[in-house]
Amino acid sequence: MATTKEPKIEFKASMTDVEDWKEWCKDKGRNVNSTHGTSGALYFVGFIGSAVYWMQAAVGFGALVTGVLKAAVWPAYIVYKLLENFYGVVL
Repeated sequence: MATTKEPKIEFKASMTDVEDWKEWCKDKGRNVNSTHGTSGALYFVGFIGSAVYWMQAAVGFGALVTGVLKAAVWPAYIVYKLLENFYGVVL
């Protein structure tokens, strides 16, 4: 059985928060992307579900196009209705 001599790496760092980690990676020439894509994936799933809902109700081509546009802005409808129910209609 052949043995290889792999270098031993010793890692000593004192990191207490995310900013220390970003600074350490910046020093090493690495790029740290700390954004999370979960909200984008959730919006996409909601878009697909909304598009299916509006396209099932579509009768013609115009309604189909309107359904796709409504599917793109469905979060605005939800926020509007929530605020309307909470504060009432503002005239």
